Amino acid sequence: MKRYTLAAVVALLVLVPWHEAVRATPPLYTVENLGTFAGLVPTITGINASGQVVGNVAGAAGSQAIRYTNGLGWQALTGLGSNVFSVATGLNAAGDVVGFKFGSTGMPTAFRYRDGSGVEEIAPLPGGSFTQAFGIDAAGTIVGFGDSTMGIQAFRADPGLPTTALPSLNGGFAVACGINAAGQIAGYSFTPLGVQHAMRIDPGASAAVDIAPLDGAEANSQVCAIDADGTVGGGGQHFGVVRAFRHSDAAGGADLDVFNSTGSNVDAIAAGLSVGWYTLEDGTTRAFAHRDGDGSFDLNTNISDANWLLLAARGVNANGVIVGDGLLNGAAAAFRLTPVAADSTAPVIASISATPASVAVPNGQLVPVSVTVNASDDSGQAPACSLESISGGETGDAAVTGQFTGSIRAVGGRTYTLHVVCADSANNQSQGTVDVTVATDTTAPVIASVSASPSSIAPADGRVVPVTVSVSATDDVDAAPVCSVTGVTGGAGDSSVTGPLSLNVKAASGANYTVNVRCADAAGNASNAATAVSVVVAPPPPPPPHDTKAPVIRFIYAQRNEIRQNNVKWETVKLWVWATDNVDHSPFCSITSITGGPAGSYAITGRLTAKLRENRSLGDLSRTYVLNVKCVDDDGNAATATVGIDPDGRTTYSGDRRRWRW
Repeated sequence: MKRYTLAAVVALLVLVPWHEAVRATPPLYTVENLGTFAGLVPTITGINASGQVVGNVAGAAGSQAIRYTNGLGWQALTGLGSNVFSVATGLNAAGDVVGFKFGSTGMPTAFRYRDGSGVEEIAPLPGGSFTQAFGIDAAGTIVGFGDSTMGIQAFRADPGLPTTALPSLNGGFAVACGINAAGQIAGYSFTPLGVQHAMRIDPGASAAVDIAPLDGAEANSQVCAIDADGTVGGGGQHFGVVRAFRHSDAAGGADLDVFNSTGSNVDAIAAGLSVGWYTLEDGTTRAFAHRDGDGSFDLNTNISDANWLLLAARGVNANGVIVGDGLLNGAAAAFRLTPVAADSTAPVIASISATPASVAVPNGQLVPVSVTVNASDDSGQAPACSLESISGGETGDAAVTGQFTGSIRAVGGRTYTLHVVCADSANNQSQGTVDVTVATDTTAPVIASVSASPSSIAPADGRVVPVTVSVSATDDVDAAPVCSVTGVTGGAGDSSVTGPLSLNVKAASGANYTVNVRCADAAGNASNAATAVSVVVAPPPPPPPHDTKAPVIRFIYAQRNEIRQNNVKWETVKLWVWATDNVDHSPFCSITSITGGPAGSYAITGRLTAKLRENRSLGDLSRTYVLNVKCVDDDGNAATATVGIDPDGRTTYSGDRRRWRW
């Protein structure tokens, strides 16, 4: 819908996304001469959905607002004849006209015109003296600006309600000049810094949305065109030149001037189609249009009638019908462009292939991919195709880098889907996909070496010793496998893992520890290895000094008893021996032999026991038996002594008598 432009200073924000750079052939138009009113050629200001057009002619009193209706042509508006200075700035779907007129006071007054009701004047804001209106929605709400006690303010006026001031950018001057069916309002305002910025006022908002110019906050911009979705259009400074631009919440700003012109503007937007004009170096203008998928194009290139020169597109409706000012055979004329019957058949995508179709090395790196598309259209013209998006993976793992190129991250086992769109000249679109897979990593890391420091521990003193493990490992995909100690065997349960590559062991004599290591890549493939840590064997204690001193036999006592065996008298003897040694606790003492009688007359019956035959029974009263005693320490040193038994029953001794106790 057309929105009247007062001042034109705007800057554009950002470039359009890549997928908008896919260009199909713009539509062709039939061109129609809208004729004259009272012999005068109208200046066009807007069009509604049914094709009604508003404009102005230079009448007797100056400008006169008129309206064009199919089958009726141009007509004056009741109450706004040639004797009234009036300006029509727009109209809504019902044919209601908005504008302003001048009365006897010489100040402009905004009006709302309705068939059957005539002209309704819009009163000023409190303390104000004039109003001017430039936009009207389907409900008849109009927007404009006027003076007040607060300065020049943007306003809205609902049918039957007083004029209401709108939010601004707080610079003391604001204009509302476009409104859509949702109640969103386009306009511009001074900022506190005194520069003019485009703005949008959303329903119920207490503040306007500042649409910053591309040249920075100190540059100027304005918008009056607004689409049903809140997209706005106008002009603003870009590289110091006033350039046509469009701005939406979703896509940001877009500079629509691809003509390298000395100035341009968007006058109207409907259903995503922006229309306006651009200036050549000679100062003349040309009408242009822009739609995503078509790009910006000179409307003169899309008509077949060479008698026309389209100077400016002033209005557009949701059906794509465009109206504006031009020259027909060199004379001024108002035109209306109607799109040629649209092609509704989408292109056919025969095949899509990706290169590479599979990524063999899942190394986590970004891999460039490209698509090849085989598509056709029933128009006979090749459709415009492009890679639109890539799905699969995490944020940042895939990106579209060109019309047919992108990049994906080589993560093992992942599948990426590349989405392709093809559009014909009528912007009918077909979509298709192709997958690119990344191979799964199944190869375990290679452990080149494992070592422990220290690997040999001395002395074996039982202390706790920290050990550090060094691992050299490589992987065919990952830059560095993750290695760690998984356990320690050996010893007597006296080891512990203290970190990924550290442990403690006990310096126990002769202990041998096996340190087990595991290295894993990002895909979970793992290899195992081991290294040894040993503790030296502690030397045996030195032998004690050699003992060369014999024991000392300090006391021997013989206990005697008479017995009779086979009618022969015998004496049994039990010796009690006390011996000491300088080293050993108790030397070993025993009877080693007996002398003093014929064979068979004595016998050793135990270590310290014997039996003797009575000498009287042998008829030898002078014989004495001698019992030889020996005491030996642990080193084999020995001491000897004797005990004599005579026939009278006396006991005699020999040995170191100085030590004997009686």
